[in-house]
Amino acid sequence: MSNKMSVSTVINEGGREGVSKSLNGDFEVKTTGTNKKGYTNPEELFAAGISACFNGAIQFPLERDGLGDRDRTIRAEVALYGDLPDDHTTLHLEIKLIGKIDGVSKEDTLKYMKETDGICPYSKAVHGNIDIDYEAEE
Repeated sequence: MSNKMSVSTVINEGGREGVSKSLNGDFEVKTTGTNKKGYTNPEELFAAGISACFNGAIQFPLERDGLGDRDRTIRAEVALYGDLPDDHTTLHLEIKLIGKIDGVSKEDTLKYMKETDGICPYSKAVHGNIDIDYEAEE
């Protein structure tokens, strides 16, 4: 049995036109479905979460291969698709993760990213539900 490493609780009031905040008070963000300055949307929050988690998880195969000290970035693009207001059943997400590891070729970066797909809790959670496209930059 695995050890529980953390629990994070956030409460949203008002849906997309509302506010999300953590119980401990360390996090609060206004959400919107439009482009309002000072607001975010659920897709941006998801992009922040999956990029941070994936960038942390890619550390494991890099350390195994002696590359754990390399600077790296993971950019997440989360797109929301759908046909509103007529058909809410078409709503779905697509994710593109773009990785860059200093001193590592695009091909090898992509290899590490595909391996990390089976390590990162976020990518494992969405597997089979949300398409993830992986790209690499030099």
